[in-house]
Amino acid sequence: MAIFVWAAVVLLLGQTSARDDSSIGNNTLTECRTRPADIVFLLDSSSSEGQDGFTEQVKFVYNVTNAFNIGPDDVQVSVVVFATNVFNQFFLDEFSNKTDVLAAISSVIYQPGTTQTDDGLAFVLHNSFLPIHGGRNDSQKLLIVLTDGQSTNTVNTASVANQIHNTDIQVISIGIGNAIDKTELATIATDDEHMYLVANFSVLFDIVDEVAKKTCTSMYFLCRSTPADILFLLDTSSSEGTPSFNIQLDFVKNFTKDFEIGPDKVQIAAATFSDTTQPEFWYNDYHNSTSLLAAIGRIMYRSGNTHTEDALRFARIEGFKAEHGARNDSSHIVIILSDGQSIEKSQTKNEAEAIHSIGIQVIAIGIGVSIDQQELRDIASGSGDQNAFSVANFDALRTIELPIQRQTCEVEEVCGTRPSDIVFLLDSLNNEGEDNFKKQLQFVNNFASKLIIGPDNVQISVVSFSTSWQTDFPLNTFSKKQDLLSAITQLPYVPGNTPADDGLLYVSQNSFESGNGARTKANQIVVVVTDRVSSNPSKTAAQAVDLHGKGIKVISVGVGPMIDNDDLNNIASGNAFVFKAVDVDALLKMERDIRYTTCKTQVMTCSTEPTEIVFLLDSSSSEGSVNFKKQLNFVSNFIDGFDISPNAVQVALVTFSTVATNRFFLNDYMSKAALKSAISRIPYNAGNTHTGNGLEFVRQSSLSPEHGARPGSKKVVIVMTDGQSQQKQLTANQGILLRKEGVMVISIGIGAAIDESELAVIASDDKHMVKVSNFDNLNAIEQQIQDIVCSDLVCASTPADIMFVLDSSASIGPVNFNTMLNFITNFVRTFDIGTSAVQFGVVTFANDVNPQFDLGRFKTIAEVINGINDIHYHYGGTYTEKALEYLRTTSFTPGQGSRSEAAKIAIVLTDGQSNSVEKTKAEAQALHAAGIEVISIGIGSSVNVQELTSIATNVSYVFSVATFDSLFTIQSELLQATCRVQVTKPPATVKPGPCVASDTADVIFLLDSSNSEGPASFQQELDFVVKFVDDFPIGPNDFQFGIITYASNARMQISLNDNPTESDLRLAILQVVYDGGLTYTNQGLELARTVGFSDVSGARNGTRKFVIVVTDGASTAPAATVTEADLLKADGVTIITVGVGIQVPVSLLRALASDSKGGVFLVNSFEDLHTRGHEVELKLCSGLRTTSPSVVTSNVPTVTDNV
Repeated sequence: MAIFVWAAVVLLLGQTSARDDSSIGNNTLTECRTRPADIVFLLDSSSSEGQDGFTEQVKFVYNVTNAFNIGPDDVQVSVVVFATNVFNQFFLDEFSNKTDVLAAISSVIYQPGTTQTDDGLAFVLHNSFLPIHGGRNDSQKLLIVLTDGQSTNTVNTASVANQIHNTDIQVISIGIGNAIDKTELATIATDDEHMYLVANFSVLFDIVDEVAKKTCTSMYFLCRSTPADILFLLDTSSSEGTPSFNIQLDFVKNFTKDFEIGPDKVQIAAATFSDTTQPEFWYNDYHNSTSLLAAIGRIMYRSGNTHTEDALRFARIEGFKAEHGARNDSSHIVIILSDGQSIEKSQTKNEAEAIHSIGIQVIAIGIGVSIDQQELRDIASGSGDQNAFSVANFDALRTIELPIQRQTCEVEEVCGTRPSDIVFLLDSLNNEGEDNFKKQLQFVNNFASKLIIGPDNVQISVVSFSTSWQTDFPLNTFSKKQDLLSAITQLPYVPGNTPADDGLLYVSQNSFESGNGARTKANQIVVVVTDRVSSNPSKTAAQAVDLHGKGIKVISVGVGPMIDNDDLNNIASGNAFVFKAVDVDALLKMERDIRYTTCKTQVMTCSTEPTEIVFLLDSSSSEGSVNFKKQLNFVSNFIDGFDISPNAVQVALVTFSTVATNRFFLNDYMSKAALKSAISRIPYNAGNTHTGNGLEFVRQSSLSPEHGARPGSKKVVIVMTDGQSQQKQLTANQGILLRKEGVMVISIGIGAAIDESELAVIASDDKHMVKVSNFDNLNAIEQQIQDIVCSDLVCASTPADIMFVLDSSASIGPVNFNTMLNFITNFVRTFDIGTSAVQFGVVTFANDVNPQFDLGRFKTIAEVINGINDIHYHYGGTYTEKALEYLRTTSFTPGQGSRSEAAKIAIVLTDGQSNSVEKTKAEAQALHAAGIEVISIGIGSSVNVQELTSIATNVSYVFSVATFDSLFTIQSELLQATCRVQVTKPPATVKPGPCVASDTADVIFLLDSSNSEGPASFQQELDFVVKFVDDFPIGPNDFQFGIITYASNARMQISLNDNPTESDLRLAILQVVYDGGLTYTNQGLELARTVGFSDVSGARNGTRKFVIVVTDGASTAPAATVTEADLLKADGVTIITVGVGIQVPVSLLRALASDSKGGVFLVNSFEDLHTRGHEVELKLCSGLRTTSPSVVTSNVPTVTDNV
């Protein structure tokens, strides 16, 4: 099928024919100076520029502008200045002649400040090129950015730059001086050819001519005039409204403006749909761009319901008739835009299948949050992925112009991520005759002509029927494309009855043998083309199953009215691999979609599970641009296996060398096609191997909610590198932090220079570490990495002893009790069971404890499930405390199979309040103190939520459901909570902690206990402290921890030497009481200085000392608070501050902290404290490297509680 191509890179104001850059000189500049163009200059006005430097920039703008003819029909110019703020100097349409524009440029003034490049770019994107400011639909658009330094917010700058690159705006970036960040400059520019570096402001003049010529240069549109009939179907339903509908029209104008319009070139038609479908104009109505754009602008908004099925029916029946100007020999393309779901979903799907079957390419664009993603994919032709696009709102339509334009391009390509062996199984199309068999061969010929043919890429074989099934030529016959294409066209037609089952059997037994050229590491694919019903459907289905079982992908293509849908579905590897064409002419038209589906990666079974995947790619100098491109190809092919949408899989990508650079966030691209387009444009930026910076950026930014991470979704980071990090400690720490936050981390090492120990530290475990010998072998591990991503749990094999504690009281009843058993059965199925992996045990309780089976009893998952099935219901009272005591004294002991190196987890399920709330609370605290993590699940309305909270180790381990049947709705969350314990809980016999093994410190937590907190929030503070100290070795020769609380008065709750063991300390922390009152932070600091760090309280001479302040508000006495902090710091104490909520004064936290930047941590709520705990730990550890030992005072003064 003839396909029009939109060039991948368009440089502004170009010629209408291709030309080599070397031939572009003054003549080119003369020729293009009057071509319509909208040029915006974005000038850095930050303090580093200085008046003289800024003046040189203005002169540069003046000289470039002077090279063009200025006017509303020629070149228009705008200037925007940025520093701390953005200052628009004048818009495109403010001056209509060169004299006035040059005068305005000369009047631009210097306004110093910081370097907010991101704000400048955002202003241009959202304002400068709009029609209300003079932007023209038929003009080329160019942004020229000049700057002398790195932006204040590099992450946002890269993000906005990527948004601009998805529009039709081309960007030239010019860096001045030696303070430039080349990586950022490259990110801003459209590509490397659009990036310039000059030594200083005075030499800007030297590149005036070059920049002017670049402005004039355009890449030739390879098929801008190739015949194509394009029908736009525009949703005009009530949900749109006039303003949004007009944005759709602007999109259509921008999309069509650069094609050559005419009866022998590209033709455009448009129709609107709501309650009915209304044609607006046909292909033969307008034969030039000017009249076409005017007609688009006259389309009116109508409102009504969303009858998408009617629009598709209209396109199929009326859309491509000759009487409307449609041509038989041109590409037929429908582009449908909608902001909602069809009123008639089933009819819409049927109509979509019908229009696909006649070979019309359908591109579907969904706008906003009301879109049904599956319906969008059903409407789009092919498997849906390549032709379905989504944007968040109407304003974002412009961000997908380029990806859609690229989607209409066709270039010679590889087929999938690995070499591919493709066998065409052709019946003789007996129902249609020799002419149509030749068209079938033409289909194969067109298919092969678009692929890279050779022993290292694609090999093709054809199997057809003569007197029996035979191989016309095996896979390894032709290594040159021309020879292959010639052989295809010469295949003879032999009519006859060609049973499909025999053909499938023949292919299975012969085609993929090594003697016929099949390669063990190649994708193996069969494309079956048939026009008949199988004579033996069950036998055909059985032979297809045999092929599927061998890992061979089967595409089934039915041609004509006699095909059987069940046959096609049975033959194909899945519904996405079934195609139906009404006749052979339609088969030819849908060749592109069939080829794409043939070459795409098999969709993973977990493809629709909500998952955030962040790729972190090494871009250091050791890679080189060629190998970096191979990484990008791997990523692009990898995502073929997943459903990319806001409700399924989201992808982000970060590159790292000397610095980490965000390429796009999780919520930047909502469809696979747009995502692939973005990946293809990522530039290579060489530098050092700062892996730690990359991991830190991913953890803090890429996986944050503001950048698209969704609560409850699986989080996966895939790190690819070919060398060793130059930040080994930071890399290790950031890997640990990611794992502790429940993120699955997969590390891929490429080549011989990798550090395997470092890869192991980064990865979640050994199963998540993968090595390949070189970049060319990346394709060989794609399936392996996809399988790892799809594995249910990152912690499935991590050693853990998990005890279920099941309420068997009278209120439960036998039916609900069995529901609990089914729930825990499903739960255990997700783990690897064994003495070196996960062990399970179960106890039930009513009046007494009934042990069902101990941890060490069952060694396989089958044994555990059988053990659960044998559990019987014994009713009675609710003596929860007895069950908790049994866990502590019996279940988690070596005699019952508990292992010292395993995490210890108890999961308690109950539907009511225990007989003794106080005893239950005490036993729960004893369990916590013994290092056993407890998760509590309450079922129904009779549970005591406060008791449930006291049973759990912390509030994040408390679950509630309304009914027993609702238990299954929390299984995913429960798995994640269990996983968090497994990856954060170190073995009991080993306490590595976040610091060096030989480190020691005296640490006092200063906890806000004022009225603004309340008891519940204060309890979360204590949970934070418990988790914190649990990561350190406790004792007189290791780390010592104390707690001071403060409100109206300060209280020494725990002294450094009060609790020499971990269990004693945990229990003491949980018993700290809440006071309430005002916020006299100064008194807490004073008490730490005068009492907390005295020898009487256990402080040790020569040991580093820390205060960690946790507060949610302003100090009642801020001046006195700062004074006390200064006195502590003068004594050599390091202060770290943690602020909670929006009321906390950040300036005060910075004044108190020893490190006003790195020593201040902020969270939104007390529930979020645990998210920063590990960072605080690492800050404490780094302080041990820099803080001098403090001296302990022996003179303890009297402390008064009076204010």
